[in-house]
Amino acid sequence: MYNVLILWAPDSIENRKNVDSLFHAFEPMKITAIMKTAAESTIADINNAQIVVLGAQKNGVSEVPADYAELLRIFKGIILAGRTAGFFSLGAEKSTARLRKALKDTEISQFDDEPVFADQKPGSGLEIAEWVRKLLTFHKEMLNARA
Repeated sequence: MYNVLILWAPDSIENRKNVDSLFHAFEPMKITAIMKTAAESTIADINNAQIVVLGAQKNGVSEVPADYAELLRIFKGIILAGRTAGFFSLGAEKSTARLRKALKDTEISQFDDEPVFADQKPGSGLEIAEWVRKLLTFHKEMLNARA
């Protein structure tokens, strides 16, 4: 149905657990999802995805993890029209404002709902699954509006 690329930074055991839960939330919907750290990803990965999901965690004074540096540079000269971007934060606070700003001129449709995945508390899997459902609905609505 759709190819989904899930990117995140920084890479840590706790963050990987949260991203893994997000990854598995796409499985029941028969969607092809790939997860990579931001540092591992390439422009080819982004071009192959209809939905790009970006996660970040604030660390110190940096607005966005350094692992996103190459992608931020690439976003300055690419058009991603017809694709959808979803955002999630890792840790205690929202942390994707810089990523949203970097993607603004790419013409990608940005989903406004941004969950914060702070830990693996009971019920978080249901919250993640509900967010994935909303993201997919947003993507379908965006495609219908473009048609």
